Amino acid sequence: MENHKDSLKELEQIAKNAEKKTKIKVSPKDVEDIISAVKTTGNFWQIVNFSQKPIPVVAETIRLLKKSGYIDFENENIKVLEKFEKKFDYIPKFMSELICPECQGRGINIKAIGIYEEFFEIQKNRPKPIQEYDQGNITPDSTIARVSMMRLRGDIAKKKIIVLGDDDLVGIALALTELPEEVVVLDIDKRLIDFTNEVAQSKGLKLKAEVFDLRKPLPREFNRRFDVFVTDPPEAKKAFETFIQKSIWCLKGVGSVGYIGMTLIDSSLYKWSELQKIILSSGAVITDIIRDFNKYENWDYHQNTLAWKIAPVKSPANTIWYVSVMVRIQIVRKPVAKNTLMKDKDIYIDTESTTT
Repeated sequence: MENHKDSLKELEQIAKNAEKKTKIKVSPKDVEDIISAVKTTGNFWQIVNFSQKPIPVVAETIRLLKKSGYIDFENENIKVLEKFEKKFDYIPKFMSELICPECQGRGINIKAIGIYEEFFEIQKNRPKPIQEYDQGNITPDSTIARVSMMRLRGDIAKKKIIVLGDDDLVGIALALTELPEEVVVLDIDKRLIDFTNEVAQSKGLKLKAEVFDLRKPLPREFNRRFDVFVTDPPEAKKAFETFIQKSIWCLKGVGSVGYIGMTLIDSSLYKWSELQKIILSSGAVITDIIRDFNKYENWDYHQNTLAWKIAPVKSPANTIWYVSVMVRIQIVRKPVAKNTLMKDKDIYIDTESTTT
């Protein structure tokens, strides 16, 4: 019991020191989750994946653990020492075995929607992500899972759907179901827009894609036109608010829905509380939150990011580690949403967001 009390005090001290250094709120539970991940793997990026904490917090916690003699670095990996095992013996490893291997924890049968093979072949020729637009696409499985979830919730058939930013080719996958009344895709990257329109034309899909900088006000004809939106907004608070309000501005009103990709790797739970307030104050309610829903393919510019720079060890990111949560919202009262110009030059980065 005494050893456990000492361990809890240690967690509190590490959390306090990590918060002071990173300027991000850190709780003892956050540190506990990171320790659980460290017990599971020595790869830094997988520790981020298992703990689901902002990268600066994970990096600083690991540095503090090393400074206290609990861990060491060896061949760009993290090695647990005997002192660590004794001090934190009550913290178990992360049990990935508890995640369903068939659906990968999503609770969705992606084969049932009937477009997997066709979409998989189409996406092989997609443009590669580039850092200029903060791009990083999810796996084909993840895209089909998004569309499958939307189908399960009754949000595709005879619906008008707008996709605000589409690194993941969700617009193509939606149109392949032949269920929506209309699918409109907006993205700043002309390569993606051209690819989407080429696929739409060759397949005869009800799909239209336009080059558009989402920092600018949306066209007036989009106001109250759509039943559903899909977006992965930047998670800096002001940028998130602007993107979400613009997305809701496009919706018809009560009963309309939105699908939002959010991370716990670029946003702490403390920031999440602020982001959720934005959703609620806009006239929506959160109906679904599914963790680790979207699995991201590793992007080529990873070593040029702030995340790589602050990583305490430069472990290779050889397997999928960056994941995001799927959030579904539904409008329950008259929306409060603005269609404004985003003036800030850099919309992607704050103290917690480091992967751009």
